[in-house]
Amino acid sequence: LTKSKFHFLLHIPAYIRRFGPSILFSTEHFESFNHVFRLSCVHSNCQAPSRDSCNAFAYNDILKHVATGGF
Repeated sequence: LTKSKFHFLLHIPAYIRRFGPSILFSTEHFESFNHVFRLSCVHSNCQAPSRDSCNAFAYNDILKHVATGGF
């Protein structure tokens, strides 16, 4: 366990009382998305990696929009 996740465990009982079962606040799905961001930075010119990543994601969204018929 990393320190941040261990600290999160201290708050689990209060979160369960407040928000319900702990399965509802799993973070693995969002952490796995970091891989996508890392890959977009690899294909960057290293001068403006944030801009390059944004452009790549915008281009992919445009492609997805056109491929699904514009809906």
